[in-house]
Amino acid sequence: AYVLQVKATDADDPTCGNSARVVYSILQGQPYFSIDPKTGVIRTALPNMDREVKEQYQVLIQAKDMGGQLGGLAGTTIVNITLTDVNDNPPRFPKSIFHLKVPESSPIGSAIGRIRAVDPDFGQNAEIEYNIVPGDGGNLFDIVTDEDTQEGVIKLKKPLDFETKKAYTFKVEASNLHLDHRFHSAGPFKDTATVKISVLDVDEPPVFSKPLYTMEVYEDTPVGTIIGAVTAQDLDVGSSAV
Repeated sequence: AYVLQVKATDADDPTCGNSARVVYSILQGQPYFSIDPKTGVIRTALPNMDREVKEQYQVLIQAKDMGGQLGGLAGTTIVNITLTDVNDNPPRFPKSIFHLKVPESSPIGSAIGRIRAVDPDFGQNAEIEYNIVPGDGGNLFDIVTDEDTQEGVIKLKKPLDFETKKAYTFKVEASNLHLDHRFHSAGPFKDTATVKISVLDVDEPPVFSKPLYTMEVYEDTPVGTIIGAVTAQDLDVGSSAV
C-alpha cells in the first residue's frame, strides 16, 4: 500500500555523469516498509499490519548520488509513520459471569453496578453498546453505556423486595456501534456475559394488616374493655415480635 513519496534534490549538474542521479534506500524501518530506489515511493512491505501490536514506526531513508555507487554522497531523513485504527476487533467480556449485590432499598433509577467489555481498538471503533437479552431481569433492570469509560451501567427500573425474590440472573450483550464491513468475516462483533444479582435484605419497619381500622364502642363501656385489635407483621427474614 502506498504510504508517502520522498524526494531529495542534488545541486550538481544532472547532465554531467551520475553526480546528480539519486538512489533511495531504507536504513531503518525494514521489514515493515520498502522504498522504490528511483521514485522514492514508500510502501508497506508486510501484510496485515496490526495497530494494536505496533502503532508508531520511525523509518530512516537515505538518498545517495552517483547512482548509489561507492564514493557517492548521501543524505538522510526520518519519516514517522503512524498506523491509523480500523475496527478489526470485537468487544470481549473478560469473564463470563458478573456478580453484583444490591440492597433491596435501592431507589428506582439508581446505578446498582458496572460491567465492562474490552475492545482494543481506538476511538469510535472501540465504542460499545450494551443491551439486556430478553428474559429474567429485563423488566426490572436497564443498562446504559458510560461514554467516558465504555462501561455498562446497570440501573434499577422497579423496586426490589428481598422477601419476594432474592436473586436475578440475565444475560447482557456488548456490541460495536461502528462496524467495518471489511471485517465481517472475522465473526460477530459482539459478546455476551451473564449477570447474577443478589438482593440484600434491609431491616424494614413492621406493616399493619390494614391502612385504616374502624371500631365502635358504647359510651358507657367500662374501662379496660377490649373494643378491637390492630395487627402488624414484620416481613423481614427472621422476623421479631412486634
